[in-house]
Amino acid sequence: MPGGGPRLRVATIPNAITGLRVVLAPVFLWLYATGNTDRALAAFLAAAATDALDGLAARLLDQRSALGAVLDAAADKLLLACALVALAWRGQLPWWLPALVVGRDALLSVGAAFLAATDHPMEISPTRLGKYATAVLAAAIVVALAAEFGGVARDKAAPWVAALGLLASLLVVASTVQYAYYFVRGIRSNRREAGSS
Repeated sequence: MPGGGPRLRVATIPNAITGLRVVLAPVFLWLYATGNTDRALAAFLAAAATDALDGLAARLLDQRSALGAVLDAAADKLLLACALVALAWRGQLPWWLPALVVGRDALLSVGAAFLAATDHPMEISPTRLGKYATAVLAAAIVVALAAEFGGVARDKAAPWVAALGLLASLLVVASTVQYAYYFVRGIRSNRREAGSS
């Protein structure tokens, strides 16, 4: 509409690449759970590759958008969750680790929805602890997958996977507490601003 704000760009090449990651994540999980390990690895590597490609395409084509950032973060979380569930399925990781990660993300989503519903909008951006947790989780997944697909001996990988999983769980808990603190601080700040107006 002439004179209106900028249009919401949905059908872009970066968003299409991100959408491919959303599709490939559960495909990887299904292939892995059903024993098609070679195809599962191919699906996982393709999904991981799209994580770099969508950002590169967004910059080169100047198609960065708020929607793309949200989709990218959601796709990353979905791929991470699928990988954790797949490894827990095969006994490479304890089930409580994916449950912890998924539970944290669910709490963040509920918290963000609550803030929006109560007129306390707050932008949720990754914290340093959250980024550390994601990096350590990714390292645990890579080592576990390397052992699963024969890249390294399982007996040598197991202690590393256990240590990385434990460290990741501590960081996930710490990041959850940090997010909760930001939520409470955001609500109090908004209430003070409303009271002073």
